[in-house]
Amino acid sequence: MKKNDYEELLTLGMSTGADFAEIYEEDGYRTNYRVLNSMLDGISTFTTRGIGVRLIKDNDCYYTSTNDIRKSNIKKIIKELIKNIPGKSNQDTITLNNLEEIYSEIEVPHNSYPIEKKKEFLLNMDKKIRQVSNKVSQVSLGFLEDDKEFLIANSHGKFVKSKTCVTRYMCTVFTEDKEKKEKEFIDYAQAKGYEFLEKDLETQSINAARVAIEKLDAEDFKGGELPVIIAPGFGAVIFHEACGHGLEATSVAPKKSIFSNDLGKKIASEKVTLIDDGTIHGAWGTNLIDDEGNYTQKNILIENGILKSFLVDEVNKNKMKMKPNGCGRRENYNFAPTSRMSNTYLKPGTDTFDDMLKGIKLGVYCEKMSGGTVKPSTGDFNFAVETARLIENGKITKRIKGITLIGNSKDILQNVEKVSSDLELGSGYCGSKSGMIHVTIGQPTIKVSKILVGGKE
Repeated sequence: MKKNDYEELLTLGMSTGADFAEIYEEDGYRTNYRVLNSMLDGISTFTTRGIGVRLIKDNDCYYTSTNDIRKSNIKKIIKELIKNIPGKSNQDTITLNNLEEIYSEIEVPHNSYPIEKKKEFLLNMDKKIRQVSNKVSQVSLGFLEDDKEFLIANSHGKFVKSKTCVTRYMCTVFTEDKEKKEKEFIDYAQAKGYEFLEKDLETQSINAARVAIEKLDAEDFKGGELPVIIAPGFGAVIFHEACGHGLEATSVAPKKSIFSNDLGKKIASEKVTLIDDGTIHGAWGTNLIDDEGNYTQKNILIENGILKSFLVDEVNKNKMKMKPNGCGRRENYNFAPTSRMSNTYLKPGTDTFDDMLKGIKLGVYCEKMSGGTVKPSTGDFNFAVETARLIENGKITKRIKGITLIGNSKDILQNVEKVSSDLELGSGYCGSKSGMIHVTIGQPTIKVSKILVGGKE
């Protein structure tokens, strides 16, 4: 469609009294490559093409989407949508700014890197991993390529077009010894093309095999309230889930978050500075603009323990009396955007790992976190620990298994005792009301003075 077509459709959307109207158009292409049983198991592709229309009235959102992108059909679905907003007829014409095109530079686009090279890389990696030990029973490897071009036009006059390109490497190593079976998963993902292969993925993959072998001899642990050290990188999932979601406008605006009334208050130890930054070059959760057409930015959520800001989107800005801050995100055109995290990390500190170990008679070193659950209204959480070791008399000792961390968001924030300087970022997916999106989570090594560690009696 042309500029005047979007203007006509937005004008129609505003015609019965809406406060805001938006059209989001998307054209996406995703490819998965998978190696299993030492052969290329498959290449799958998935395309998305469609339009989403959003109207906002008095803090309420009305949304519809379609993959029939003909102008006549868009006009039809808008006429149905505006029936939800009865009011005075508005004859004002929406005028859009000139189209702004905002693109990041990709050094090696997906379609420029030969399929044979992708296949060769994965098969060579499979061979090297299997050479680690005969206890390696299976290896699953893959690449994910995700390209998306999108356009946003809204009643504020915004008219922008942008692209995203992300690439992910995935490696799962399965091990077996007699009746015992284990696995270890690692991944590396960037908002880049195949230049991301500059990363030393071989060392990470071989280490995953060694860890999976060591886990075969992991012992059950009883648990209890103990000091815990959490390794850098994906360990930050505990902050993402237990804290980050409670700082999104989605839960703050309707007062469903335990942090809704805490702006300006001390909610964490002075060691905690939590940042959400959608501008980090090449990070998995990075975008030049968000899915509402606003430039992404660095948002300091907690600074030295003080709650400084929330993640605010277009729907909730009036209710919260705050400006949107580049965090409106969605999986695709089927979802209306809402406030979401992008690259969320704990700011590095100056404590050392040795200092963290000192004085711990019995504790747990969480090398790798897994999934978990949290209730934003209460802050109560439960997280599984994928890989862990015991800490005894200030030293890391044997591997243990079946570990969970159980607690409350506000408690763990207050109990962060030490923060090191070794910040690492990890990649993953986050699901919420606007779908499944790419997110980065990160932290340095931290020591939590006490938390309930669940184990096996």
